[in-house]
Amino acid sequence: EAEAPSEAEAEAPTATDTSAEPESEAPRRRSWWRPAAAPVWPPDPADELSEESADQATDAAPVESEVPGESGVPVGASEAAAAPQIPAPPIAAEAGTGREPMPEWPAAESTQVLPPSWRAPRPDPAAAATPGELRPATAPVRTRLGTPESEPDAAADGEPEPSTAEQAVPWLIGVILLLAGMVIVLLALIFAGDASLGGGVVGPSPSDGSPGPSGSALAGPVTSQRPRASSTPSAAPAPSGDPTPTPAPIPEYGPLEMVYQGRSEPLAHIYLLHRDFTTEEPPEVLAQDQSLDVRQFAWAPDGTVGVAMYSDLLVSVEPGREKRPLGDEITTATFGPDATTVYAVRVTEDGDDDVATLLQIDFASGDATELASVTYARPEVGAEDPLPEAKFIDDGGPVRLFRLEDGTVRLWVLGAGAWDVDAGGGEAREVEEGALPTLWSPKGNRRVVAEEADGTTTLSLLGRSDEVLATTSVEGLVSHLRWSPKGDMVVFTVGTSASGGGVIQNLWVWYLEDGISPTQMTDTGAAFGAEWLGSPAVWRE
Repeated sequence: EAEAPSEAEAEAPTATDTSAEPESEAPRRRSWWRPAAAPVWPPDPADELSEESADQATDAAPVESEVPGESGVPVGASEAAAAPQIPAPPIAAEAGTGREPMPEWPAAESTQVLPPSWRAPRPDPAAAATPGELRPATAPVRTRLGTPESEPDAAADGEPEPSTAEQAVPWLIGVILLLAGMVIVLLALIFAGDASLGGGVVGPSPSDGSPGPSGSALAGPVTSQRPRASSTPSAAPAPSGDPTPTPAPIPEYGPLEMVYQGRSEPLAHIYLLHRDFTTEEPPEVLAQDQSLDVRQFAWAPDGTVGVAMYSDLLVSVEPGREKRPLGDEITTATFGPDATTVYAVRVTEDGDDDVATLLQIDFASGDATELASVTYARPEVGAEDPLPEAKFIDDGGPVRLFRLEDGTVRLWVLGAGAWDVDAGGGEAREVEEGALPTLWSPKGNRRVVAEEADGTTTLSLLGRSDEVLATTSVEGLVSHLRWSPKGDMVVFTVGTSASGGGVIQNLWVWYLEDGISPTQMTDTGAAFGAEWLGSPAVWRE
């Protein structure tokens, strides 16, 4: 039977730091300590106090825990500082863990490692179990991102503490609403067009002066308009008038960039070439057929596209694209004021007569419209020497087509006459004497005439009043003279007879200054009919 604690032991401070004793009589906790050794948990039953000793210890105040020192006597205040610092066993549990809460003890000086100000937490009376009973921790482990438990932790104010997932819901809703608002704003900017950004254009006002509806990307096709200053900043944009297409700027070309006909040898098939003679790059083949000659070609005024004739088949010539047929049984062709329209002539036989039909062809679609037809007696064309014949064919052949400066299209037929046809349609009007038109410089103030004598051609540069500005001479026959875009040079073909028969043709260029001789640009003997890119021909009476 355990002895009652001695008077010295009764006066020693308790080992457990507790708060005031609760009103209910609960069994007091004892601290289990052993010197210089690991704590034993649970305690040895042999060390338990008897029920009677416990009752006696209850009547004594305050009660000191049995903490013997190395000498076997209780540890005093001075010896407690040198005692081993061993943490207390985890008897009490936090609220909500399912363990039995610890009863409150009277305040006393502590000899443990906890600070003297430490007090045991006040348990929730509602969660207290039967006095003297310790429950095992059976509650599931709670995680912040796991499945919520059925019994949430109690907050300080008594309300359940929300989980991390529950706390994230308002943030997620806010993010979703923010993203939805940004999408709506972006869609509004896209469909509103430039006007939503303050850069919308304003068209002319209606005749009554009332403001018109503002433009919208969904209202119809957008046309190019000029901004118009307004004295009233708040005035709404007015609807535009008839849209005027903005002409595409003429591309930049080299100073000697041309399209011309050529062949690899005198009896080979003729093909179409493109070259800038200011560079060392070889010519590019634009049109070539293994069995047919490129008999004629025409190039658009802006230099972007052209047409070529494989025998009598008219095809499109677009750099980097496949050829498209534009018409068959075509004799000659030329472009209109731009690259969208091609004029062509189809000659058919009608007994002893020929019928020449002038066609207007849409370059993009190939659709043809008949403008006018003329009937004439079939002329008899006699044979020429090879050199004059080469010159005549290079100049256009027996049937030629010109677009005059005033928009009229002139048809000229060797031995039959010439006719002018309005490009808008109508009857063909016969031209007296069947004269060929004259080619003028791009500014319309100068022209070049050629005079042939004894196999030599003299070129004369004439002003508006036919005054001679410059002259030069070359050996051979000159044909197909064309002006440069700036009007400071002309390119032409020079044909000469070969020693073994046949004709040699090369391209020459003349810088239009008196005393400067023309320069030969090709030496293959098979280059002719050059057209300067970006230089519309100006034909006049």
